[in-house]
Amino acid sequence: MTATRLTPVLVALAAFAVAIARAPSDPDMFWHLASGKWMVEHGAILRNDVFSSTVTGQPYSVGEWLGEIVLYEAYALAGWAGIVLLRGILVAIAAFFVTRIALRAGHALVAVPLAIAALLLSSVVWTDRPQLFTLALFPLLLDVLLLAREGRTRLLAVVPPLLLVWTDLHGGYALGLALVLVFALDAVIRRSEVRAYVVVAALAAAATLLDPGALGIGAAVGHAASPPRYIVEEAPPDVLTPAGMLFALFVLGTLAVGMRTGGTLVDAFLLIPLLWLALSAQRDMPYFAFAAVPYLAGRAAGALPRLRWTIPLPAAPRVVLPAIAIALVAVAILALGSVPAAPNEAAYPARALAAVRSGTGTLLNEYDWGGYLIWNAPERPVFIDGRLLPYLPNVLADFNTAVALGPGWRDILTRDRVTAVLLRPDRPLVGALREDGWRDVVADTRFVLLERP
Repeated sequence: MTATRLTPVLVALAAFAVAIARAPSDPDMFWHLASGKWMVEHGAILRNDVFSSTVTGQPYSVGEWLGEIVLYEAYALAGWAGIVLLRGILVAIAAFFVTRIALRAGHALVAVPLAIAALLLSSVVWTDRPQLFTLALFPLLLDVLLLAREGRTRLLAVVPPLLLVWTDLHGGYALGLALVLVFALDAVIRRSEVRAYVVVAALAAAATLLDPGALGIGAAVGHAASPPRYIVEEAPPDVLTPAGMLFALFVLGTLAVGMRTGGTLVDAFLLIPLLWLALSAQRDMPYFAFAAVPYLAGRAAGALPRLRWTIPLPAAPRVVLPAIAIALVAVAILALGSVPAAPNEAAYPARALAAVRSGTGTLLNEYDWGGYLIWNAPERPVFIDGRLLPYLPNVLADFNTAVALGPGWRDILTRDRVTAVLLRPDRPLVGALREDGWRDVVADTRFVLLERP
C-alpha cells in the first residue's frame, strides 16, 4: 500500500484511539438515549413529548430520530462502551476522509499537519449525540464531490441515498445539501457535466423531503441563521480558548493564502458561507476547517514558493509506514482495553436520584440536568431539558424567571404546582425558598434538592 493510501488509515487509527479515551458526559446524550429507547420499545417515531411535566403531549421534532435509535442500539449492544466505540468510529471516519482530501490536494508534509489540526479543532464536538454523524458524513460527502469534480462523476450516484440517510440521522444534513448545491452551481458555471450535477442535486433535495419525521430544511436553516446564544456551543467562537485560537489560525491562514494566490469560484462558494456559519456558532467551526484543509494544502506551495525547496518529501523506507501502522494498531487495541465503563457524573446530581424517584409532584430542575434525569429517573417528569425546541418560548422564560427571582416567580411555582426544586446552590431561588421554609432533602456543594413544606 502506498503512503498516500496508508496515511489516512494511520490518522484514522490515531483519531479513534484519542476519541475513545474520554467518558460519556454530554448532558444532551441522556435525552437522546431516552428518545431512542422509547422508539425502539414502541416501534414508532417519537413525535410528542413524553418526558416533561410542562409540555407533555405537545408535538415536537429534533429531526434526529434515526441517530437517536443508532445511539441507543449502541448502548443496548455494549453499554456505555458501545457509546464510546460509536464515537470513536465516527471520528475515525471523519479523520480518514479529511486526511485523504488533504493528501490529494497537496504536499504530504503540509497536508497531514493541516488535517490533524482540523481534527483537533473538531474535538470540540466529539460529544455523544447525533451530531457526530454530521462530523463523519460532511468530509465523506466533500470527498465524493471533489472526486466527481476531478472526473469520477459516477460517484455522484451515492449522493441522494447518502442525503436520505443523513436527513434522519441529524439536522446537519442541511450542510450536506448545501455542499451538493455548491458543486452543482460550480458545474453550471464551468459547463461541465451540468446534467449529472443538476439531476443529483434535485434528487438529493427530494431525498431530504421524503421523511416527515426529519427536521425540515427551513427549521435547519433557521436554527443556523439564528442560533440560541445562551447555549455555549451556539455562541460565536472565543479566540481565548484553544479551539477558538486554532479556528482563528485557520481563518487567518485562509485569508493570507487567498490574498497571495487567489482561488476558484468553488473555493469561494464553499469557504465564505462556511466561515459565516462558523462565526455564528462555534460548533460549526470544524466544517470550515475541513473545507479549508484542501484549499490550504493545495495552495501552500504557491503562497510560499520556497516551501517546495525547503521541505522536499523524502522517499520513506518501506519499513517506516508499516511500522507506524503496527504501532498505531497496538495503541488502538490498548485504548480499547481502557474504554470508560460509565459516564462522568461529576457534573450531575447523582446523589439526589433516589430522592427524586421517590418524590411526587412537579420538579423544577436545572436545564443542563434535565436529560440526565430523563434517563436516570424516568419516574419523575422534568420541568425542562436540553431538547429546547418544545420549551420555547414560554417554559424557558418561566424557568429563567423563577430561578433568578424575576417578577412573578411565585406565580410560576404555584401555577405549575412545583413541589420540589433541584438546582445549583448559588441560584437565587434556592435562598428564597429556604427562607420560605422549604427543606433540604439532599445537598452538597454542586446541587440541592428542596421540597415544599
